[in-house]
Amino acid sequence: MTTARDGFTLTELLIAMAVGGIIMAALLQLVLSTQRLYQSDSARTTVNQNATVALTAMTNDLRQAGERLTRDFPALSVDGAAGAERVTMRRSVLDAVLPVCKDVKGGTATDVVFISKKGGGGGSLPPNCKDSSAEVGFNEWIAYRKAQGGKVDAFIFDPVTGQGEMFTYDAEDGSGQHIHRSGGKWLNDYPVDNKPRVYMMEQVSYQQSGTYLMRQVGNEPAIAYLPGVTSLDIRPIVLNAAGAETTVTGPFPAAPLSWKDLYRLDIVLTAQQRAGSQAVTRTYTSSFVPRNVFSEDR
Repeated sequence: MTTARDGFTLTELLIAMAVGGIIMAALLQLVLSTQRLYQSDSARTTVNQNATVALTAMTNDLRQAGERLTRDFPALSVDGAAGAERVTMRRSVLDAVLPVCKDVKGGTATDVVFISKKGGGGGSLPPNCKDSSAEVGFNEWIAYRKAQGGKVDAFIFDPVTGQGEMFTYDAEDGSGQHIHRSGGKWLNDYPVDNKPRVYMMEQVSYQQSGTYLMRQVGNEPAIAYLPGVTSLDIRPIVLNAAGAETTVTGPFPAAPLSWKDLYRLDIVLTAQQRAGSQAVTRTYTSSFVPRNVFSEDR
């Protein structure tokens, strides 16, 4: 006669525990896999959004290079060591370009730039140096400075040496014939014989610093624009004598090239984003030509 058993044997219990362990391990693996997938998707979405927005804004800035500027001016330039290049866009915000009518000495803290014959260097001055600053459009400069709150960025440029620098224009002297420079020392010499010019300038630069893409406007401190950057490659492309595309290595533009010889600018940006234990790295490429490359020289 058979009798009902009141419990499990040890063998049955061990088998049940083993099966339960397998099921729990599978469930845990599924949870961990789902979590990793979620983290990867989250990191991929974040890096795509951040990098795309930053690269779009960057290229929109750079497309504006050269507005109201001539071939001899470095409207779009690339400098810095390989892997640490800096790309800079410059555009003139006013039609009026002022002459320099007295030598500017590098290393000095001279705080005025003479823009007319009155009070200038005397002797032989460039033909664009007039008797009065009003003849070269200085009133337009004054109005713009005041409309911008009293201080604006200006750029002095020597077309012979190719040297130039930003400075802050914050006032005029009593005669109305000079630009007042707000502090600092001049980096370069600007002799009147070279016919230097002064522009009301907008300048924007981009450069990688550590794991950040940095954006700098004028002489203001650079700000972190995009985190997680692992590399930034800036490639000016020109056409050689045979019409083939050539990547410029080293500073651009360098004689005999000008910024208007640019056939295309390629920017290759690699960025990384982490979410939990997952890291996603993506590379983005933007190719474009600044629209003012095709404009006629002024």
